[in-house]
Amino acid sequence: MIIVSEDEDDSDSNPFLFLRQPVHDSILNINHDYRYLRMGYYVSAHAETFGVDVTPSCAEIMDAYRNPLLIEKARRNGMLTGDYRLLVSPQGELRLPVLLFAVNPFTNNSMKVVNSGEKLPGMIKKMSYDARFPVSLHPLTGEVLEIIQIFGESTNEETSEFTKKFFEIFNIPICKLVVQIDDDGIILNHCEPAMKKEVDWDIVHDKVHEIKKKRYENSLLCRGIQFQG
Repeated sequence: MIIVSEDEDDSDSNPFLFLRQPVHDSILNINHDYRYLRMGYYVSAHAETFGVDVTPSCAEIMDAYRNPLLIEKARRNGMLTGDYRLLVSPQGELRLPVLLFAVNPFTNNSMKVVNSGEKLPGMIKKMSYDARFPVSLHPLTGEVLEIIQIFGESTNEETSEFTKKFFEIFNIPICKLVVQIDDDGIILNHCEPAMKKEVDWDIVHDKVHEIKKKRYENSLLCRGIQFQG
């Protein structure tokens, strides 16, 4: 496995160098932003062009970063999610307050909390690029938290089991999750890139060290050598 990361301490190759070379080994792509047409996405797409295994894959990225795909995949795998509606304009009776998330591929950190019915049409119009893309509308029922997920670890102790399950399902090494906490538990609402300054890079270093150690142990076992220490 080749580790591709912007952090020189953890990487076997930086993204810019990686994109200039052919790929023959499986790839662990460590990035704080995997959005479509961003560097993290290009690394995974480049690896897939050469037919090698990559974490995360382009399909996994799209599943996590497109709000409707995120919710449906999470729901199918037993995670708690709320109801949502895709709209390009206000339709029918909408119970307020709500959370709005952009579904277009260009907007980042898009969450808007809307408490007023008067503001809702204008907000939807703006976030949908004048009805070119849908907006995902989620009922606001609990306390909203933004948590950073790093290889299943959480920056919020209350959500540690939740982020562990998220990583097992979606295979995204680093991301920000928008959740609500209410009487039913932790509800998943959205996944988006983490800002670099929001990431606990000490956790990243520890996780990468574990991965490298396991890779070394496995290489020794393949050669019939018992790992000591």
